[in-house]
Amino acid sequence: MRILLDTNILVRAAISPDGLARKILDRIRDNDEHVLVVSSHILSEVADVLSRPRMRARWPLSDDEIQRYCQFLSAASEEVSIRPVAQVIDDPKDQAVIEAAVAARVDAICTGDVHFETQAVREFLAGFGIAVLTDRDLLALLA
Repeated sequence: MRILLDTNILVRAAISPDGLARKILDRIRDNDEHVLVVSSHILSEVADVLSRPRMRARWPLSDDEIQRYCQFLSAASEEVSIRPVAQVIDDPKDQAVIEAAVAARVDAICTGDVHFETQAVREFLAGFGIAVLTDRDLLALLA
């Protein structure tokens, strides 16, 4: 299965090594039948979110730790280039996730972002054979 983990899942995997998001990341990485897909946009956004003062106040990751985590993600995944597709979501960051998923021909996007719950977004992605899954749904599927 080809899987794109949205930024919110990848950030949670970094800050909570025993959490649900990290279990998902580890299961994808440890199973040769699954491919984690990222884009430079997603990696950049992960680094940006983890570097925000509000995040560092609660989860103090150093610049080196953030860089190593992003390098780990890059090494453990297939990085794809974004190709523009029809605008189906207002947030440009979310649109970039959709474009990466379509370009990579993923089977699923795992996200906790409510913008992906709209019927228009789900129908658009379904047209490319892409399911939108919550972290719990994906973990159950990977079990």
